[in-house]
Amino acid sequence: MSQSTPVKKTPIVTYTVIGLCVLVYVFEKTNLAAVDAALISPLQMGGIGAAWTLLTTTLVHSPSNLTHIIFNLMAFSVLGKLIETMYGPFRLTVLLILLAWVASAAQLEFAGLGIGLSGVVYGIFGFMIGASPSNPFLWWFVKKNALMLIGWAVICVVLTQTGTLSIGNVAHFSGLFYGAICGLIYGLRRYRYAFIGLAVLIPIILGFMLPGPVRAGG
Repeated sequence: MSQSTPVKKTPIVTYTVIGLCVLVYVFEKTNLAAVDAALISPLQMGGIGAAWTLLTTTLVHSPSNLTHIIFNLMAFSVLGKLIETMYGPFRLTVLLILLAWVASAAQLEFAGLGIGLSGVVYGIFGFMIGASPSNPFLWWFVKKNALMLIGWAVICVVLTQTGTLSIGNVAHFSGLFYGAICGLIYGLRRYRYAFIGLAVLIPIILGFMLPGPVRAGG
């Protein structure tokens, strides 16, 4: 696509994801164990057969930290609506699924199971970075917001390393990196087939790297 400014459309996919996150959060407040059993634990118990959990864990946020879901959804609302209005709901849906898979799988494999939408949020911003060379509006948006978003990602690493907070930094940076690869399909069309190949290969590799079932005493 070559739009330089977003076209006003109802961002159904963006609103749906926000609604699902809020719904899951409400359920967490009433029955956290049930949410954990349904949306988080299956991957640990079932291995690759429950890999769909890589998607559902992005809908789950810390029930004891309201700012976790508030900040994630605020950022997702802005970035998701922008990409959905520019590239359409189908492309955004595919992008979200791929980002959730990659960010969650990388986090699980290199730092332990994580929850939350932040890896996807950074993935969308990464997509904007990748697509910006051929899109003046995205180039302007990236320049305006890069310092804040990348700066916060770095601060999160510091907070984690100092033991202040436990944050899914691997999800942040893997989402950002993979999102940029997806964005380059549009941003550098001359090399789009190479980036399409990478965009397909990376989730497959991460899928094969998923750990097997976790068994008590194993």
